[in-house]
Amino acid sequence: MPQRRIWLAFLFVMAVGVAVSARIIYLGDSVQAVNHSFISEKLPLSQRIGELRGVIADEERSLYELYSFTTSKEVFQTQRKLDKQRLYALVDKLEADRSSNMYVPDLRKRLWEFDQLSDSLYSTLAVADVDWDKSRMLLASVKPKVRQIEAALGAITMANRMAVNDLGSETQQSVSTMVRWVICFSVLIFGIAGFVGYYVVAIVREGLERRRLSMFPERDPNPVLRLGVSGEVAYANPATFDLLDKLNLTRTDLNKFLPAHLHQYLAKTNSSINPNIQFEYTHGEHILECTVSYLADFSEYHVYLKDVTARKQAEEALAYKAFFDPATGLPNQYSLREDIFSAHRTKQLLTLLMIVPDREQEVLENFGTVNTERWLVKISSRLNDGINAEKEKLYRFGNSAFVLLRWYDSLTDAQDRARQLLSTQRPLHIERREYFSTLSIGIALMEYGNDMEMNAEALVQHAASACNRTRRSGGNDFAIYDEQMALLASRTLTMASDLHNAVENGELRLLYQPKIEPVSGRLLGMEALVRWIHPERGMISPIEFIPVAEDTGLIVPIGNWVLREACRQNAEWQRAGLPPLRVAVNLSARQLRAGNLLAEIDGVLAETGLPVSSLELEITESMVMDDPEGVIKLLSAIHERGIHLALDDFGTGHSSLAYLKRFPIDCVKIDRAFIKDTPANADDVAIARMIVAMAQTLNLHTVAEGVENIEQLELLKSIGCDQIQGFYYSRPLAVDDFLEFYLQNLSAKSIALETEHYA
Repeated sequence: MPQRRIWLAFLFVMAVGVAVSARIIYLGDSVQAVNHSFISEKLPLSQRIGELRGVIADEERSLYELYSFTTSKEVFQTQRKLDKQRLYALVDKLEADRSSNMYVPDLRKRLWEFDQLSDSLYSTLAVADVDWDKSRMLLASVKPKVRQIEAALGAITMANRMAVNDLGSETQQSVSTMVRWVICFSVLIFGIAGFVGYYVVAIVREGLERRRLSMFPERDPNPVLRLGVSGEVAYANPATFDLLDKLNLTRTDLNKFLPAHLHQYLAKTNSSINPNIQFEYTHGEHILECTVSYLADFSEYHVYLKDVTARKQAEEALAYKAFFDPATGLPNQYSLREDIFSAHRTKQLLTLLMIVPDREQEVLENFGTVNTERWLVKISSRLNDGINAEKEKLYRFGNSAFVLLRWYDSLTDAQDRARQLLSTQRPLHIERREYFSTLSIGIALMEYGNDMEMNAEALVQHAASACNRTRRSGGNDFAIYDEQMALLASRTLTMASDLHNAVENGELRLLYQPKIEPVSGRLLGMEALVRWIHPERGMISPIEFIPVAEDTGLIVPIGNWVLREACRQNAEWQRAGLPPLRVAVNLSARQLRAGNLLAEIDGVLAETGLPVSSLELEITESMVMDDPEGVIKLLSAIHERGIHLALDDFGTGHSSLAYLKRFPIDCVKIDRAFIKDTPANADDVAIARMIVAMAQTLNLHTVAEGVENIEQLELLKSIGCDQIQGFYYSRPLAVDDFLEFYLQNLSAKSIALETEHYA
């Protein structure tokens, strides 16, 4: 195709060249004809006009010489005859020119008149008695006649000049046309040259591309063969022989490594409907992918081979990783999903046991990630040892959970199996240490419906909910999923969703419970307690929503709001002129771990303007014991600012007196569990007395919670408890109610004592 276009361009240039050349020759002839006319006619005409003017001038001069007798009559006649012959010869030539012949008759007339004047003057001067008056009159007429002749010659000259100008314009036009034709032809030549050059480059590139393509089989790392119509090998590239060497075959065995049923595939591809076909076959340990193509225009087959052994092995490995856990070798959650779907399709009775080892976090913190994984592998091995392969299958679910799927099972049998799993737990050895691990198990029964995927997800979710219930109860037990559990889970999710907007929507409120000095009855402070006023459910107890806030992490923004609101309200009362009180605010474990608690406290105090001595923060024993060193550092920084610290619920956790001595706390709160049965319960009295004595030894204040009657008050007075908090004095009060209680408690004596106390 490019060659054809180049030939067409060449023929087009040749045709245009011939046309341009013919046109230029024609224009050249025109220019030559104009030049010939100019040289052969116009230039001689100008010369003749000049000569004619010279002859007239000579005759005029001869007349003046005749009049002055400076020349003889014979010489005058002779010269006049010669000039007249010459003059009329020139006029005849002027008459032959087309541009001037129209002016010649007038010129002849003027010349004839001049001849008559000359003859009259000669006749007058030729006689003996010259009539000088006539002679002078005739001589005076010579000059006007000459001027008339000059005028006639001027007209001829002008006509000649116009003819010359026309010839010049014609010549210029012809030359300009020639130049334009030459320029257009040159541009055409350049355009055709570019066109031809483009296609020459295209032809060269096409040749290089064909050469490169022809080298593809030679350099292809995969075997490429060309077969004849009957299937004989006509060509094989170097990679084919490399594969033969890899398969321990020689070049003479070229046909041996091709599939035995190759002819069947050749027959299938020998049509326009199915010109290509691909299949796989094995040769020893190798898997080969074969593609056969039929080239109808060459009546031959091309066979492309590829060793896909490594790819197949990788695919199998990926498939294994997709459905099996590499650490334990157990099928994973994706395998579980497929097996549940399979059971759902056949409507098999199915129970699922979600199994989670207890205290995994402790193992992780003590032994690290690697050893925790080894611990889980040992647990999986122990669980797998007692599997009944006919009706059970164990799966690893996520990072630290296992699932036992049981076919043709009832809830009763599933409970018996759970008890068996719990009873067979034995200590495991990690890092040469013996560690006893218990299990939490959740059981769910498969429910069948139209949506198979939803039923499968529900089965796993139900078992997980039952397992979480067991874990929250302490572990080492099992639970069966029921509707009550579903309602509780749904209610918890709804509450968590609503709790997200509680702070922004202003649904939280603070109540304040007074702290009273038991001896004097003075109001020393108050504890800020948060309540949630739900727009639909009304007042929600902290016992109900605080655990949800802890689980979802919402306890951090809620705790920050409580701190800011309590400080703001206390500062507002102090700015109103009321005696200062110390407000106690509870901190959560998540606030301690958030990392920005110190900055949050500083910001709140700066924003509200509350003195640091008027703020007390309460922490629990469990919060302290989780990370003693980190908590000591944080609490020390808080205490250094002058903020009071109180240890809440003392005695209910795993108290450590060694740590208690190191913590920078100012107050210990005796939990209501040790107060509610006093003074009747001697053990609780002893515990309360011991806590007060220990606090006094450590120079700490004490606050007793849950005081509800006079007997409890008198007991706490007798053992030296510093402050009382409970319904005996007041329940938690709203802002306005607490302000009223505050004002009623004030007296001149209590104000003086309060001032002395803070001084």
